[in-house]
Amino acid sequence: MTEGGWAPLLAAVLLMLALRGTGIALAWRLPADHPAIAWATAVSEAALSAWVVLALVSPGPWPLAARLAGAGVALAVFALAGRRLLPGLALGLAAIWAVGQVLP
Repeated sequence: MTEGGWAPLLAAVLLMLALRGTGIALAWRLPADHPAIAWATAVSEAALSAWVVLALVSPGPWPLAARLAGAGVALAVFALAGRRLLPGLALGLAAIWAVGQVLP
């Protein structure tokens, strides 16, 4: 993958983690049903979802097969890891990278 392909990916991951961290920091002081907690959760999931959709459908540095393999791995890991986002995201990205290295 070209150098330019990693910057948007890393920015999306860092923003998602920052929003999740903000939600966790607020969760220490606020009840789970507080509107600020719901907002932080919704925004972070929307940002991640938008990146996933763009990564799958837009032409970019990864071949389509690598993007689809990464999405499949991410969904499988997400389901097997008890609906945890970070393991699914990390292994899905690793799958995209690995398949992208093998394909021309």
